[in-house]
Amino acid sequence: MEQEHAIRLLLRQLKDIQAQSDKILGGEQSDEAIEAFSKYSIELKKYIAANITAPEIVLYLKELPEINYSRTQVKLWQYLILPSWGLHLYKNYHAKNKTMEEISMVRGKYASLTLLVGGLVK
Repeated sequence: MEQEHAIRLLLRQLKDIQAQSDKILGGEQSDEAIEAFSKYSIELKKYIAANITAPEIVLYLKELPEINYSRTQVKLWQYLILPSWGLHLYKNYHAKNKTMEEISMVRGKYASLTLLVGGLVK
């Protein structure tokens, strides 16, 4: 019974993370939204590993990539040195673009995982 409860909670979380990814891919590409998605995807993967025992889900979890993104923080002194400030913005721009590609890919993986988990519900 507890496994079934964990599966139902997981289905809600999977729908939520897919909605978040749709929002990001649809245009809300703020650093905060991407960073929140990154943290949520890591926590969701931990939740699945800790609470779901179905072998097909555990196996699929190994294929699910982690999204690691954190905003580049520009310090006050870096604003005073133009090349340093520009370099940080440039690095953040490329990291953000790479993360957007990863979110697009992982969104499909979460959709497949939703179907797998939905098949476990009795």
